[in-house]
Amino acid sequence: MCRGGRALRLSEDHKPNRGDEERRIKSAGGHVVNIGGVHRVTTAAGAGAGLNLKEHHYLAVSRAFGDMELKIPQPLITCTPEIKAFDVTEDDCFIVMACDGIWDVLDDQTVCEIAGEHFGRPKDAAASVVRTAYQKGSGDNLTATVIEFGWVSLEQCTEKMKQFVVEVEKSKDEDLDMFGD
Repeated sequence: MCRGGRALRLSEDHKPNRGDEERRIKSAGGHVVNIGGVHRVTTAAGAGAGLNLKEHHYLAVSRAFGDMELKIPQPLITCTPEIKAFDVTEDDCFIVMACDGIWDVLDDQTVCEIAGEHFGRPKDAAASVVRTAYQKGSGDNLTATVIEFGWVSLEQCTEKMKQFVVEVEKSKDEDLDMFGD
């Protein structure tokens, strides 16, 4: 979410190598393997077989709909969502929902800035986020949606984004001058 020009993370990616997810997977009898730099959930058979996608199942996320091969007989992955509640404030301009292929190559603030450049045109904002992730080399699925809050005008969003940049620059100047007079 873009709050006052600053990115505010609303969720954490469900990657198999995330500490709590890896512990859950292993306690269910599954394995987390690194294949080509991507951590994936698999069964014991898949962990010892090497990369054989025809006989074994590998999944780069630890929570998903479907993928019954990794849910039966033991649920190595789950579709149970991780839910957090946040209050939306008048400083909130928009929210970006995107798949892991976006977040693998773009940080939250960069996505906030890209979408903010297209405020008033959410389809263009989403397309620009996807295009930028592709240009940065994401090899995963790329999907993004930008939802703008109706109480924020283009001028207000632009001003909030500019204010944030000024704050960041001021903060950098203060850090550089920490041993000054």
